[in-house]
Amino acid sequence: MKIRTDFVTNSSSSSFILARKDSLSELQRQVIVEYVENEFLGRKVLTPQSTEKDIEEWLDGVYINDDELEEIRKALKEGKTIYSEWISFEDADWNYARLFERLWKKLEETEKESFVIIDGDLSY
Repeated sequence: MKIRTDFVTNSSSSSFILARKDSLSELQRQVIVEYVENEFLGRKVLTPQSTEKDIEEWLDGVYINDDELEEIRKALKEGKTIYSEWISFEDADWNYARLFERLWKKLEETEKESFVIIDGDLSY
């Protein structure tokens, strides 16, 4: 647990310390790409193979305007997969910090010899 001993403002920042080699390995780059795909690009909700029933079921819990629905249908016809998620901006600071912490943990677990979390606690 970190304790601030200096002047505390209403700042939303937190410090961290990492030790890593200057360049990322190919495995670390792969981990970052997979992490971004999984954490920043939403979860898969519809595929080109989705039926009209699948689309209607998904739409049941989502607000989509007519233009967006048209774009979704067009993308599905073009062979694209639809991903969707929501972000709570009320908890944005905490979620943002957790994204960093989880990525660092994955990189450290992947190649401990080239990536080490020295101080990765962003909880304050």
